[in-house]
Amino acid sequence: MKTFRIMGAAALLAALLLQGCGYRAPLHASDIPEVGEESYYDGVRSDYQQLAALVAKDTGMEPETGNTLGLIYDQHQKFDLLLDDVSKAKESVYIDHYRFCYDSCGSQIADQMIEKAVDGKDMRIIVDRGAHNKAYMKGHQTILDSPVDFRYFRIPVFLLDYLSLGQGTHRDHRKIVLLDRTTAYTGGRNVQDRYFETWRDADIRVTGPVVNDLISTFNENQFRVAPDREPVALKPVDELREAAARDTVPGLTQFYDKTLQVVPDSPTDDRLPIRNAFLWSIEHAQRYFWFYNPYTPPPAQVLKALKQAAARGVDVRWIAPANNDVKPEKWMGESLYKELLKAGVRIYEYQGPVLHVKQFMVDDYLTCMGSANMDNLSFFLNYEVQTLIYDEEFTRHAAAIFEEDLAQKCDEILLEDVKHWNIFRRFRNWFTRLVGGALA
Repeated sequence: MKTFRIMGAAALLAALLLQGCGYRAPLHASDIPEVGEESYYDGVRSDYQQLAALVAKDTGMEPETGNTLGLIYDQHQKFDLLLDDVSKAKESVYIDHYRFCYDSCGSQIADQMIEKAVDGKDMRIIVDRGAHNKAYMKGHQTILDSPVDFRYFRIPVFLLDYLSLGQGTHRDHRKIVLLDRTTAYTGGRNVQDRYFETWRDADIRVTGPVVNDLISTFNENQFRVAPDREPVALKPVDELREAAARDTVPGLTQFYDKTLQVVPDSPTDDRLPIRNAFLWSIEHAQRYFWFYNPYTPPPAQVLKALKQAAARGVDVRWIAPANNDVKPEKWMGESLYKELLKAGVRIYEYQGPVLHVKQFMVDDYLTCMGSANMDNLSFFLNYEVQTLIYDEEFTRHAAAIFEEDLAQKCDEILLEDVKHWNIFRRFRNWFTRLVGGALA
């Protein structure tokens, strides 16, 4: 019996090593393309051509120019804008989200979609099954009983599912909303009351050619859950450019004629596009690398890159949540503080509601935001999607908000603070990272 238990434990460990938790990295490393001084991609500065080429190599998606976008931090604004866009949709609404709850906010969006589906409009929703408990799934029955095409996403993984029964490890963590194949939302928010009422998160609303890449990303997961379902058709690029040029949303600060690049990632890829984009951006930062990140720990390569950037004089700053919705995540985050602070990284804790933003800014030029946390789950095991924004105006706007958060909503954590933590707190953080870090 003892031998059987040992063999079982060994089998589970082998599954972890082979299926993810950081081990996609050496198996599927990407060579960084050689890029000369000439510009391969319109709208991308010469010193960022290599990043654009790397992502294009990993994903097949190139930077797209001529987009209009708005950055949405305020949770109430996001709900009002999204509900308004759903209500105005004339042909279709497609949603691929980690979580979609039929609660106070979610029901308003779902009811709009149900009404349109009854009228013959194309309404589709994909959600991650493991993200919904029985109560959430009971609420879905109203949608399931309607003409809305509602699908649960679940990709079983041999052995790994048994580490978290009913959940699995390859999760659909993407957040995409597509309206009439012309307007899209992507970022960190789920459709659930707390994301629209209290939590701090970030999304972008975008029109323009890049919407086609988000449609293609939606189609990837639709094929996984419904291979016989007709894929969503792409929109003519000229129509998307025209829609972007005339897009005006009252109350939303919009940025016109911008260059964006979509970065989808999945655990079945033979590349690591999101990990690679993060690494390249950290390693090539010259002045600053500022980021929000709620869940940790990052893979060893990324952690090393952050420390090396700070050591060479880059201003590296991390806004982490003081109040995390998952306590062990907070403890694993704290386990990183000492080594990062000693390396010169500055750490701030966001005071107030849960911080759920996944975003970084580099040198007043590059912004990256989406669904991916800077952790092993997002980089190696989940289905994720990020968006790179190559633009000075937009990044300065995002960086100004970051600085405002630092000044008004954050407390800086100093190395002396960490040194005064009691032994229980230190041990708790270390043990949580030891045990949970391999699975997070």
